[in-house]
Amino acid sequence: MRAAGRTTTMWWYCLVLCAGSSATDCPPVPATAMAGQRATANATALAAREVAATLRRDAPAPGAAADVLRAVLRSRDDFLLVLRNRVFVDRAFLTKSKHAAHAAFVASVAKRVRLANVAYRFSAGTRGVKRSSCRPVPTAVIAKVGGHRQCGALVPNPYFGPDLDAWDVAEDVVPFATRSSKALWRGNISSRPCDKDAGNRARLEACALSVERPDLFDAYCPHVNGCAPRDPDQCDAAGERLVAKTYGGDVFPHSATTEAMRRAFRAPEKMARGYVEPRKFASSKYLLHLPGAFTGSYSRNLNGLWRRGAVVLLWAAAYAEFYFPALEEGRTHLVVDACSAPSVIERLNADPRRAEALATAARAVHDSLLCADCLARYFASVIDHFRRHFALGPVLDHDRRSIADCSQLDLLEVRGARPWRDPYGRALPNGHLDLRNVSVAECARLFSVEGG
Repeated sequence: MRAAGRTTTMWWYCLVLCAGSSATDCPPVPATAMAGQRATANATALAAREVAATLRRDAPAPGAAADVLRAVLRSRDDFLLVLRNRVFVDRAFLTKSKHAAHAAFVASVAKRVRLANVAYRFSAGTRGVKRSSCRPVPTAVIAKVGGHRQCGALVPNPYFGPDLDAWDVAEDVVPFATRSSKALWRGNISSRPCDKDAGNRARLEACALSVERPDLFDAYCPHVNGCAPRDPDQCDAAGERLVAKTYGGDVFPHSATTEAMRRAFRAPEKMARGYVEPRKFASSKYLLHLPGAFTGSYSRNLNGLWRRGAVVLLWAAAYAEFYFPALEEGRTHLVVDACSAPSVIERLNADPRRAEALATAARAVHDSLLCADCLARYFASVIDHFRRHFALGPVLDHDRRSIADCSQLDLLEVRGARPWRDPYGRALPNGHLDLRNVSVAECARLFSVEGG
């Protein structure tokens, strides 16, 4: 999506890309959800506005609320229910990866803000929901590989949780001027089928830049065993086109293979430089973010970059997360690719005042959108949008008798989770959840006429 007014807010970024002989050879980076929109004072409202637009596209003429809710509750392995500010799922819900973390996140939100009654389907897929699986019911997703036009309302990914109390942590304060002037990234590169390899291809491009320009880039795999890219000549643009056809949204152009990529592929040991602890990221002026290795969509690494007091450089891609509409390219962050990145960093190094202003704006993204209370407020707003668009209130608040068959459900109440931090990104184990079994009799009372 191309944001209104973007040309007037991009003067410095255009200067970066257009000045100098190396920059003029770079084609323009295509506009995607990463461009964001013109930032406003109320960033949460701007992000939530995209939810309303999504619901109008997904369900322009919603059915009767009771029918919508019955359809949601029949999806035992992906529905989440909030009643009386308590969180319920079916036992089948916990058979899917990342579902436990999402349920714990919602329970954590409910401790900060009172959540209205709601029921929705949840997808933890890194690419979002396929076109063939879109339904006119409340649906929450954590990412959209092709941008906002895919179905589903975006909610925070599970790695912001599971417990919001543990999310807001004090960060090391390192004066900007004393930091490294290289773009820092660490992550693995693997070999995936061509329709899932876009993220790994981007990672290979970035690591190849580090091999060629170690004066500007510190983007490497933490160890050689985690640096196993696919031959860059094996995949063409057909993979990206297939993803767009399957999921909807935008097709991001396939990057051409360079000699630097081929050299890096043949010598993976040159792309491995050791693990960097997350807190050490505050020692760099520039933090590079690359698409996820699994499918080329979101990566959990971005969650924590905004608060580190550095310039955030997003590697150009088509995917979207919930807060992207509230970003403003050229003010809150910069979007780069393999061609433009060296010139961008050179220009930032030559203009430290501008670099520090970008770093300050990136920190404001965390403080206004990604702090614990910010995440809770945004999620509560998504629930409110679900309720309004599908007119769920009269049924869920006053007469729930006809929407669920408790004999077919195996309800659990999710009350929270023990802290969980895993360096390899593994999902929250079910054993870390604070769960309570809900009997059939109690289930029947929950869906009684009294509501509330």
